[in-house]
Amino acid sequence: AQAAGERRQALADHAEGRRDGAVPVRKVRAYLRKGITGLVVSPDGRTVAVSGGDGKVRLFDTERGELIGSWRGHPGVAATGVIFSADGRRLVSVGRDSRVQVWDVASRELAATLQSHEQPIRALASGGGGRLVASAGEETRVMLWDGTSGRLKQVLSGPGDFVNTVAVSPSGALVASGDAQGRICVWESASGKLLYVLRGHSDEVNAVAFSPDGSLLASAGDTRVLLWDVAQGRQAGALQGGTATLRTLAYSADGTLLASGGEDGKILVWNAATRQLGRTLNGEGGAINALGFAARSQNLLFAGSEDNRVELWNLERAGPQWR
Repeated sequence: AQAAGERRQALADHAEGRRDGAVPVRKVRAYLRKGITGLVVSPDGRTVAVSGGDGKVRLFDTERGELIGSWRGHPGVAATGVIFSADGRRLVSVGRDSRVQVWDVASRELAATLQSHEQPIRALASGGGGRLVASAGEETRVMLWDGTSGRLKQVLSGPGDFVNTVAVSPSGALVASGDAQGRICVWESASGKLLYVLRGHSDEVNAVAFSPDGSLLASAGDTRVLLWDVAQGRQAGALQGGTATLRTLAYSADGTLLASGGEDGKILVWNAATRQLGRTLNGEGGAINALGFAARSQNLLFAGSEDNRVELWNLERAGPQWR
């Protein structure tokens, strides 16, 4: 109990800009996301699930944009992320109550609660066909879970500060995180070995995403998207398309497009091969917190914003298909 108390105090000191209670460091930004905080499209493409700052998990029909389900997954705190299981029958949500919740999609009933985190969770991701789930937040560690059994497989250490974002490579072999001090860590998931610590952003890293072929890792933090060669552990490019801080990233399933969402409410869509900016989408809401392409179409892009709005953009048209 004493050790747990000391750990909580150390984390509190860190959040207030102190280490060992004495040495001042840059103050870590508090979790400020409101409205839609996370978004994921079901494997069959028929449903989009979102997490909200009100603690609720919501399900929408992707064709019409109609709300088809809603429940309070994390009462009293913000829900901060959602992912579907590979078969779409289960939905995992995380929140600032430090819990990883597994839900039955059909019944909306809680199937399991995974508890190892000691502090609020900020990020959730899966890979390897749903076999591996990663969660992280305000305790400088990344937890890896077996996507089938829910068993804790690995605890990854390396980040020096709160983790804002995580990603799992398509094969499940690699896990990446972005932290509050601008660092990106890349691990080997099986061994837990830290392979790289990548630096390039001038501010917090808010999003990381592996390309569908696993060769590149995209990161967003300041006003840029940086591209990293996964095999070499070095920067492979930079995309600059605006002046607003970026909060989220998403690759299309075929890897041809990369989208970013910013605090100015704009969505930038890049050609992943040429790295040229192809489209700028102007939403009606606030900051874009979450993006996700449809599972079987590179032209359908879902966005969740700070004003609690969910939009579906058809990139072949001038405006959103529904909002």
